[in-house]
Amino acid sequence: MSTPLRTIVRFCGVEKSFGETHVLRELDLEVFAGETLALIGPSGSGKSTLLRVLMGLEPIDAGCVEIDGEILWDGPHAARSRRERAQRRELLRRVGMVFQHFHLFPHRTALANLSLAPRKVLDLDAASAETRALELLRRVGLEDKASCYPQELSGGQKQRVAIARALALDPEILLFDEVTSALDPELVGEVLDVLRELAEDGGRTRIVVTHQMDFAYEVADRVVFMDQGRVVEQGLPEEIFRAPRQERTRVFLRSVLQSRSLRGPSAFGATSSVGSAAEFAGSSAGIRIGPVSK
Repeated sequence: MSTPLRTIVRFCGVEKSFGETHVLRELDLEVFAGETLALIGPSGSGKSTLLRVLMGLEPIDAGCVEIDGEILWDGPHAARSRRERAQRRELLRRVGMVFQHFHLFPHRTALANLSLAPRKVLDLDAASAETRALELLRRVGLEDKASCYPQELSGGQKQRVAIARALALDPEILLFDEVTSALDPELVGEVLDVLRELAEDGGRTRIVVTHQMDFAYEVADRVVFMDQGRVVEQGLPEEIFRAPRQERTRVFLRSVLQSRSLRGPSAFGATSSVGSAAEFAGSSAGIRIGPVSK
């Protein structure tokens, strides 16, 4: 008998609006411990808002959000008592996020950007925090950039520092919000390589918002397609890209993959070791696009 999957994140009937704009609509979603979940869908479908809610950065209007069975949001109400606020802080320490636009401190070196949170949150001494920071910079291939300031780094290097910083507090859940969308096409591959390595770490849960269809096909354990604030379809990458069940999913894939084929293979960034999502989804969506060349 297989081991049952443990739900680490649960969204139940979540509603979220910004003024008159309804961003999340009766959203129901479960994320399982240790999986890599890819969120795909058109801009404005609520993907980034979902991450910000889970990071505690945006309140919700209705519904419930849980982390490992504990309440993060219950309707629009956050924790009120001192004890509830302390519990909420402990919950949020289990979540880390990598933003689209890096959000590095410009007046701090790469090493200082990484060592600040462990000193403030984990109460590590300076030497221990810097040792941890150097280990993480080594992991993302930037040990030699420890003394550089953000303005001295390329976009891809900044994003790799941001990934390392998100790892500094050793979160159980890592959120990635379109981490390649602000990069020049030639820099996308180096960031995706780091994400591939992280995807092999089975002890951590990853939720990745991405427009890189090949990357989602290759790395994700499960793919969720969102539109207009709802989950339209979810399943294994092979199911979503080879044989999407919903017409809205097929229309989205046809549009995205056809558009990217016109821009050439480089639009996909790094190539897949198992074939092209474009090859599969293009076929199922009624267009034929060859695999991205290696």
